Amino acid sequence: MEVKQESDETSGSNQEKSVKKSNNLVKQIVSGLFAVVLLYLAFHNVDPQKLWQYSRDIDPLPLVPVCLTAIFSHVLRAYRWTFLLYPVAGRKIGLFNSFYAVILGYAVNVAIPRGGEVARLLSICKDEKLPWAGVLPTMLIDRMLDMAMLVFLLGVCLLVLPKSLLAAVPGLIPGGIGLLIATIIGLLLLPNVGAILKAILNMDLCRKKLPSALHEKLLELAAQFESGTRALKSPVTYPLIAALSFVIWSMYWLNFYFMLPAFHLDKLVGPMSCLIVFTIGSVGVLIPTPGNAGSFHFLVALALTKVAPTIPYEQALAYATVLHVLTFVMTNCIPAALLFLYRKTRESKPSTT
Repeated sequence: MEVKQESDETSGSNQEKSVKKSNNLVKQIVSGLFAVVLLYLAFHNVDPQKLWQYSRDIDPLPLVPVCLTAIFSHVLRAYRWTFLLYPVAGRKIGLFNSFYAVILGYAVNVAIPRGGEVARLLSICKDEKLPWAGVLPTMLIDRMLDMAMLVFLLGVCLLVLPKSLLAAVPGLIPGGIGLLIATIIGLLLLPNVGAILKAILNMDLCRKKLPSALHEKLLELAAQFESGTRALKSPVTYPLIAALSFVIWSMYWLNFYFMLPAFHLDKLVGPMSCLIVFTIGSVGVLIPTPGNAGSFHFLVALALTKVAPTIPYEQALAYATVLHVLTFVMTNCIPAALLFLYRKTRESKPSTT
């Protein structure tokens, strides 16, 4: 009987793994189809000769600061993550290991949407000997901080849109103010989200309505989330994390802004117009396509032609394409590959002690 029971459990486990693999395959296929559709929308009816000409005639010098700000933003993200991980580890986390996990995650995302989150989690847990259950909430907090910044930027952009558009749609101004207020409230509540969830789950209504197994699981997740927010409860650390978040997103905006002179667009697109293009492009990053292909190209090119109607669409699309290659592919994959080879070389060297 025991042998049969163990066999049934093994069979059930194998079936569960098979279902997960099938689900992941379906997600990858859907993600790939999204990319194909969006790439089609971005590139259909485009003159390839004009697109190539605009890409060929760029000034290469501004590409250097684009690459530098892109890599520096990853360093700052890794540095911010060390503060979130400190309560989990009970010690200082190495910036090198944190940066490697971050850049590895971005590199994996180029091929596998959201697969980079798994690679990032496994990398830091292995290098720093940390429990994944404690690290996972810090990664969720990391993403929530990004969402807060994106909502904040959307609110700002609604306030700085052209006067003609604001006059035609007067509701945009209160909408922008509402988003800014919501972001501030969200950031203030974020350190206590775990405690709030636990309090809600412990209410009699939740205890009675939810199945006991689900209720216990949700309580466990709320406790894990609460552990991931410990760094945000420090009156010193949280302002530093918030400041780093603003600087990180400023680096992202600089990527867009420094790319403008490369395409000779700096006289047509000012800093605030570039902010609008950057914000719309950032919304495209939320769409889970391989390497953000398609969504980024389509939205950035569309936004650029809207803020500066005199810019030909082929030039706007060339701008989006080169920017994507630099900031999503080269500055992610090349550093990740170099660090991977460096670590492998260092591990292969015999110990001298």
